[in-house]
Amino acid sequence: MLATVIVNAVSFELPNGRVLFNNLNFSLNSKVTGLVGPNGVGKTCLAKLIANTVEPTKGSIKRNTPVTYFSQREVPPAISVQDYLGPNYAWPALGEKLLTGIDRENLCTTLSGGQWMRVRLANTLNDQFLILDEPTNDLDREGREMLLQFLRKRSGGILLISHDREALSLCDEILELSNKGLSKFGGDFFDYSDAKSLERSNLQRELDLAERKRDQTYSDRHEQIERQEKRNRAGVKAGERGGMPKILLGGRKRKAQVSTGKIDKNTLERANDAVTAAHEALSELKVDPAMYADLIGEKIPAQKLVAEAFKFNVRFSDWLYKEDLNFSWRGNIRLSIKGGNGSGKSTLIKVLRGQDYNTRGEFRRGNLRTLYIDQRCETLDETKTIFENIRDVSPLSESDIRSGLAKFLFINDDVFKKVSALSGGERLRAALALGLLQTEKPELLILDEPTNNLDLANIEFLENLVSEFKSALIVISHDDVFLENCKIEEVLQL
Repeated sequence: MLATVIVNAVSFELPNGRVLFNNLNFSLNSKVTGLVGPNGVGKTCLAKLIANTVEPTKGSIKRNTPVTYFSQREVPPAISVQDYLGPNYAWPALGEKLLTGIDRENLCTTLSGGQWMRVRLANTLNDQFLILDEPTNDLDREGREMLLQFLRKRSGGILLISHDREALSLCDEILELSNKGLSKFGGDFFDYSDAKSLERSNLQRELDLAERKRDQTYSDRHEQIERQEKRNRAGVKAGERGGMPKILLGGRKRKAQVSTGKIDKNTLERANDAVTAAHEALSELKVDPAMYADLIGEKIPAQKLVAEAFKFNVRFSDWLYKEDLNFSWRGNIRLSIKGGNGSGKSTLIKVLRGQDYNTRGEFRRGNLRTLYIDQRCETLDETKTIFENIRDVSPLSESDIRSGLAKFLFINDDVFKKVSALSGGERLRAALALGLLQTEKPELLILDEPTNNLDLANIEFLENLVSEFKSALIVISHDDVFLENCKIEEVLQL
């Protein structure tokens, strides 16, 4: 029996009265369906409705098979892998592949994040319909490859909630949830991207048309006023020549002024409507990386030291790196550091930022102004607003700070949001603004797993900015699409 889920006129309202979505209609079957949309739009809530762990405010959901909701994280129990899977686990071929290298007698609590994810996936192979909620978060490259293989080989329907474009490329269709409702796109993520590009092109044409209408409106307004004022002057002169009484002459003049005022009001309303339409069209467009040209500094000299290591290693209970590190990084490098979970990527970044460890060999750091951003964006003060964070470190005026924050998509009262209330994407943009709106621009940008917990729009925002960054760049990421779009040129594999 093919798994089928039918969502009919479903709405959901939060206890505070906020409506997350209204009147959704769609169906799911044994395909792999991707669900995308901005953070906070209600993707996880919709998943829980489909899995029957939450009831809709209105509408109904019909399922001809149980639905399993696979959350981003699950605390591992203190039992063996074999006990977790159950005594009757069939060990199908895909299960064997997922569990390669994992001892079934090990406690689940001793597994790495990637291993625990693989065990959880293996436990879902017999479920008819599965919802995966951001499953690639916290996975290393090996774990991601296992998940991709799972998506390719597993039979039964899957709803994949993800920002991972490599995983979304394996989908048969894409659902996009936004504040406008739900849209369906046939094909994988790249077909979806093509459709969105076409949509952006159409919006650009609408913007161009709106701007032409606005300009024409102002031109018409100017001509109308000139013609009316000419008629007014002619009328006054005719009245004076004909000896018209002053009281009647004054009345004609006031009438003429009222006519001119009406022209002003009508044409201005038309002009404002055109400008509003232009702004609405513009708000839908992809952020242009050229807008950051004044924020991202200049290239550093080709031989300026970033960092170099000679027979270098770090010791904890044992030496961290299987082979001592030897490298020399100079000038405007564009480098990614890769390796499995626990391979020492973040430790190397901490050494680069000046943290002391028990080491051997040599390690030299260049004297560079450095902007470091991790998943948690810890440079931000949680107790302050976005504006206050920037004001504390920037010599810019209030108006210049607000103009700068607009480039990071914080406009109007958004700048007064408390950092503690920001979404993952907003935190990242605020942290970038904090580093780039200072007088001294960074000469080295370090990003540590920056795309975790970001939606597609914010990943695209970050790619646009990083691709234009002119100085030295070091990125830790398992997202190969992100690295390619950031124009990474070198790889250090740990």
